Amino acid sequence: MGDTSVPLPDLRTEDSDVQSGYASWVSGLVSEYSIDGLRLDSVMEVSTGFWSSFKSAAGVYILGEVDSGDASYVCGFQDYVPGILNYATYFPLVAAFSSTSGSMSNLASMINTVKGSCSDMSVLGSFSENHDQPRFASITGDMAAARNVIAYTMLADGIPIIYEGQEQHYNALGGSSDPYNREAIWTSGYDTSAPLYELVTTLNKIRKQAISDDSTYIAYNNYPIYTDTTTIAMRKGKMVTVLSNKGASGASYTQSIASGYSSGTQVTELLTCTTLTADSSGNLAVPMASGQPRVYYPTASLGNSGLCSSSTKRQFIVPHPRPRYVIDPARGRMVGRTFVA
Repeated sequence: MGDTSVPLPDLRTEDSDVQSGYASWVSGLVSEYSIDGLRLDSVMEVSTGFWSSFKSAAGVYILGEVDSGDASYVCGFQDYVPGILNYATYFPLVAAFSSTSGSMSNLASMINTVKGSCSDMSVLGSFSENHDQPRFASITGDMAAARNVIAYTMLADGIPIIYEGQEQHYNALGGSSDPYNREAIWTSGYDTSAPLYELVTTLNKIRKQAISDDSTYIAYNNYPIYTDTTTIAMRKGKMVTVLSNKGASGASYTQSIASGYSSGTQVTELLTCTTLTADSSGNLAVPMASGQPRVYYPTASLGNSGLCSSSTKRQFIVPHPRPRYVIDPARGRMVGRTFVA
């Protein structure tokens, strides 16, 4: 384990005394700190037989790191721990939005491949940044691209994870690698008016409304309904998300999307609070501009959500009875904020 710079002890996790020691430790840890979930480092480097007793002793949700772009390999670890970081989708996701020549078809293909390989999409970790990978802003500084990749992270299948500082568009240290991608969050002043912070809070509210309104939303597997060289549209439950990699300088155009909505259904675009009506074939004529994401939901299903309910759009994080964090016990610190309705 480790490398020539930071060697790590290699415990024989195959041995019963090591397994029982870890079981006792994690049980006490979860109890002492009322932990909701654990993020486990390097699950792929540990004997698979170890995880059964560890998972049972922990008694909480577990999210395992399997750093691979092979969907079958990544999803196979759901046989041992319930949640897996969706690395298989991470790589084509970042590639799709890192430039105007990124491949939307590769992203769409991987979305479908992961669905066919994983046993439960709802418990995967959806992410576009973490402490082991480059800051997205170090790949491209285009704010529209950052908005699109965050929109995917928040509204695709699984549990969305926003790495600390991603909402501040962190890249002050040139975060292309460790340790430069691990800036301290307090240097931002916890800026709640930052554009991406406001986007995340709005997307979190959108996701919460979809879950509240539609009992099938969590289990409804996201699927691509349209792709071209610069655009991908996806349907999850009643929601249609349209994403672009044209960037902030992208031209304005109208894209027809076969949405699956019934003829005459009015939908609200929840980031701009404009409306569209599905035509007789269920198509939406989506106005795209400046590479911005679009998120559509049936207007009649917004209820009392507060989304687009007035000319002054208020944005806030919906309070939860308890904070929800993903903890990496090996590092003894929070590695990401997890938005759970």
